Amino acid sequence: MKMVGEVNKIIYNMLISGRGVRLPQVGTLYIERQGARRISEDRLLSPRNVVAFSSHEEAPSLVDEIVAIAGCQTSQAEDIYERWKSKTLADGVLTIGGVGQLKGKSFQMEQPFNSAINPKGVKTLVVRRPKRRSNSWLYAACGVCVIVALCICGYIMWGDSLFPKSDSEKVVAAAPAEQVVEATDEEIPAAEPMVSQPEPSVPTATVPAQTPAVQNRRYAYYVVMGVFSTEANADRAIEQVHSKASEAKCEVLPFGSKFMVTMYGSDSREDCNTFARSYRDLFPDLWIYNKK
Repeated sequence: MKMVGEVNKIIYNMLISGRGVRLPQVGTLYIERQGARRISEDRLLSPRNVVAFSSHEEAPSLVDEIVAIAGCQTSQAEDIYERWKSKTLADGVLTIGGVGQLKGKSFQMEQPFNSAINPKGVKTLVVRRPKRRSNSWLYAACGVCVIVALCICGYIMWGDSLFPKSDSEKVVAAAPAEQVVEATDEEIPAAEPMVSQPEPSVPTATVPAQTPAVQNRRYAYYVVMGVFSTEANADRAIEQVHSKASEAKCEVLPFGSKFMVTMYGSDSREDCNTFARSYRDLFPDLWIYNKK
């Protein structure tokens, strides 16, 4: 048994030194560095040194090492090796005391030898998978962009219908008090009630003639249909007047920063009152403007 122990020590030292050892008619044992190995879904075995087996003869022979250490003949060393193998090999398993066991082509190390070739130890590493970031914020941002784009397109295409103009810009004559800042009680005589009693119809022939709008003359009094914030709205108001009274001669006059649509002008207030009475059935909001 002493001989077996001595041979086991020789194999131990050959492996520890990194040279490896060739066992005649068996194969070669050597130290191999293995990388990290996954042992479960979330666990890794850290890099380590192991005893590997190869059927190729690529390391110093155990027989030669016995010759060198014992100082004996090769034949004697071969006899020692064969006697060692007969005592350590059984049922296809080669047991090397202090090192481990060789089963087929797999070598299982003993724990002391494992610690010797892995002085820092072999550790089990836990793999933490990165949490997946939710893309809900991206979907929400895309949704907001789509809504904003639709709103902009809708405003461009249907802005006038979705956001109607204010009452001051509609082509409808507003109440006199809202349209004419300069108008006073003297400009609309109290003797001419708007609703309480019907006004006698005045033949068209008796309506005072109006100077055409193209003339540059300005009158003291005007019959006003309405005041508008834009010239375009004023032009539409004239079209509305002509749709009801094609004979009316309308004119657009500046009224501060706005545009005033008149249907008749005269230096006589009475003439303007007569004209207004004759058209109030069609345009009930007509009023008299005094250009002071």
